[in-house]
Amino acid sequence: MTKRNLASFFPSTLLQRPRLSLGVGLAIAGTLLAGLPSCDSTAKFSLPDRKFNDVQVVSGFPAHIDDTGTIVRVCGAPLDDSDVQLSPNGVEFNLNFVSTELKSPLCDGDRDQSIKEGELIELTRVRASGSNSTVGPNNFQISLNCIEPRGVPGAACTTGIAGQALTPAAVNYVSLAGRCDPSREDTRLNVALVLDHSGSVSGFIDGKTNKEDNPAKRIPPETLKPSDPSNSRIPAAEFFVESLNARDRLIGYYFNEKVNVQVAGSDNITCVGGSKDGKKCVQDSDCPGGSGCFSGGASDGDSFEVLSLSDQQKKAFGSNAASRKYLLAALDDKVKYGGEGRSNVWDAIDTSYAHLKDNIPTGVRHVVVLTDGPETCSHGEDFTYVGSDGKCRSPCLNAQQSYEALRKRMYEDGYPVVVHIVQFQAQGYREPDAKLQELACRTGGTYQFINTQEMNLSDGQVISSALRRAMARVRYALSGSWRVGLRLGKKDEAMPEVKTGLMHAADGFIKVQNENFPSLEQVYATLTSWKFGPESGNEDRRVLFRKGCKTHADCGGTDECGANHCSVDGTCVAGAAPDKLPCGPAGQGQVCCSGVCSADCASACN
Repeated sequence: MTKRNLASFFPSTLLQRPRLSLGVGLAIAGTLLAGLPSCDSTAKFSLPDRKFNDVQVVSGFPAHIDDTGTIVRVCGAPLDDSDVQLSPNGVEFNLNFVSTELKSPLCDGDRDQSIKEGELIELTRVRASGSNSTVGPNNFQISLNCIEPRGVPGAACTTGIAGQALTPAAVNYVSLAGRCDPSREDTRLNVALVLDHSGSVSGFIDGKTNKEDNPAKRIPPETLKPSDPSNSRIPAAEFFVESLNARDRLIGYYFNEKVNVQVAGSDNITCVGGSKDGKKCVQDSDCPGGSGCFSGGASDGDSFEVLSLSDQQKKAFGSNAASRKYLLAALDDKVKYGGEGRSNVWDAIDTSYAHLKDNIPTGVRHVVVLTDGPETCSHGEDFTYVGSDGKCRSPCLNAQQSYEALRKRMYEDGYPVVVHIVQFQAQGYREPDAKLQELACRTGGTYQFINTQEMNLSDGQVISSALRRAMARVRYALSGSWRVGLRLGKKDEAMPEVKTGLMHAADGFIKVQNENFPSLEQVYATLTSWKFGPESGNEDRRVLFRKGCKTHADCGGTDECGANHCSVDGTCVAGAAPDKLPCGPAGQGQVCCSGVCSADCASACN
């Protein structure tokens, strides 16, 4: 059995142990396999032996849960008069059920081990609805240690939102795609993977503020402070690529201020020892004796570097082995090192979103973003208007997209693409970004925040494992996810204990029980992914959500520039808005200046 077969044979076992190295994991897997009668690449479980292998809490969003069991996410303020939004009276938790290996899948090597509604597990159908439901509300228990504004995990709970053995008001399964079937086009996943390559990733930041300050900065501060010192995001991205089915379509992107948005693709790939005919390598079987491909060394270089963005996308996007090989080569050659400049994440999401929307008219479409913080290229609360040198900063020359415009366009399009965000911390951007969270909420995706700067940065394995587990949770949510709605207030109350405009953290766990699924007992005895709270290695796995503000009065303020204003992402900002932030009616050229919206703010910069 190959290493890849072992990884798919024990997906959760290898992913859930924060400090478990690959070598140790394979050794354990080998010991477990030794007890089986035999092990080869064709071995399969029988259908009755398919079991629960994991229960993963992925993310959470504020929601309205009615008496019929309908769960509706409440993501922020309405975007126009037709965007009717209910008051949130609870939280929607997103869960993955993960199984052991599939028996005789229709698609060869089906790597999607998520359990979908109606599938047979241990001779019982997994159903959330109907009189014969097996994972309905009464099968769940939710325990809340605390829900309060995000702070240090483990601090005293002051909000009063806590309770043990709570029964959810609703449990639903949202299906995006059925089990992989070569005869059905709608079971094919279409995925764009978007990777941060800005200056904060490599540590090219302002030495005083730790912000992505100067354009295309290449001089690090005295102490280099990269958000990803061990390039842990690269193996996490590689794992995600390899976890997709061969039939799924895939394209990668990377972004920074200097290169704008580029396709993460490279065909500068050759065979180990060289190929017989001198051609580039597309897959390992192209090489003599199957010796395999490696990045670099092709005699005619990398053709992606001379193609237009449109042609790059056409060449890179596909369901064949080449699309994966192109992306994996680029991760190793182009994306691993040398991030620079500010973060134009809205341009990157817009580019990948437009490609999937325009070129894949039907089917399941996902954008998966792995980034270390907010957008820092265009006007916004997170934009550095005045540098530590006292000079004014202008938006990036190539920043074409704003959060407001992107959000509105997705809404007007009817949210045809699902967005998933995995955000880890940068030195200067340690807070979860509500804008990224809202895009995930509105599109039906997931949002995960990894507190990497509070973990042991000297131990690359701890951070790499955390990012890899986060990407695994995204992978198992691509074809659908389980939604558990916990009502925190009365039917029409908007969770009065949850403060408006603040990011909240929920600490607790979710258990599902049914005697027809005895394998669940082993899941809860050996794994921790059903918990959402502090983990080993100082990883903070609390579920984050915010009840968005709608007006400045919600925050105790009166206008968009003054203190206690409601920002565009639905969060309350205590201080005045930064000078030079655009304000007032569009097109009038007014900016915030010392807390007042003004047509002139000449004193903002020296």
